[in-house]
Amino acid sequence: MQIFHVFLLFLCYSFIGWAWETALCSTREKRFINRGFLYGPLCPVYGFGGLLIMYLLKPWAHTWIPLFLASMVITSILEYLTSWGMEKLFHARWWDYSSHKFNLNGRIYLGGAFFFGIMGTTVMHFVHPYLVNFLVSLPNAVVTGLAISLGVVLAVDFAFTLRNLVDFASYMTKLRSFVETLRERYATESWYQESSLSELFERIKERIEEGKLKADANLLETMEALKNRQRRHYSFAKRFPSMRSEKFRLGIENLKQQVREEIRQRREERKNKKA
Repeated sequence: MQIFHVFLLFLCYSFIGWAWETALCSTREKRFINRGFLYGPLCPVYGFGGLLIMYLLKPWAHTWIPLFLASMVITSILEYLTSWGMEKLFHARWWDYSSHKFNLNGRIYLGGAFFFGIMGTTVMHFVHPYLVNFLVSLPNAVVTGLAISLGVVLAVDFAFTLRNLVDFASYMTKLRSFVETLRERYATESWYQESSLSELFERIKERIEEGKLKADANLLETMEALKNRQRRHYSFAKRFPSMRSEKFRLGIENLKQQVREEIRQRREERKNKKA
């Protein structure tokens, strides 16, 4: 097989993973969730996992129990390292299994590993051979054209996603710094509460407008800028409902709260239209 065949296999497994994650999370949350970091229908971690299983475990391709156990181990290591790496880079844990039994630091858990073992075994026996035969049967020109075209699309998608992730981390850092400033100024006031940042911002704005609170113009401008900027990052809270962060706890909880409120309002609007 050529490198282009391998790349197309990677895309196939990434799509399968995206379809599974999207169906699972959408069913659980009772709303459509476009799972994954990328804009397109791909979860690259599944693509890498699929390739690791197909090539590292090739000696066990015709077995069942050894293949199942090895698939469990490889995919669990990959998921753990991905979770750890993403948290180190962007200071947020994008999925959290702390509420599941037999979890390891909330990054992986036995039930998930068991599922990945079944999935790896099933794909190796019943999907991979047909995918390979199909791709090999295609003319080389078609394979090359598909791989290059889709590779360009993926590169553009990845660039936009990376930019948004960097902007997300920057936004959270600025929000955290601003909240610390507010805390230093107003923490002793009876009205000051951090349970909801949106409500806190509105409370401060109202008190300034009513003349009950003295503040410089930059304070209001910063609050408005942060409020307007947060909407760009709603998608992260929608795609990863269990996302959490020790460093950006207040900011992420605020995002989740805003998303929940938005979903509630949309559901009420749909009910009213039906009525």
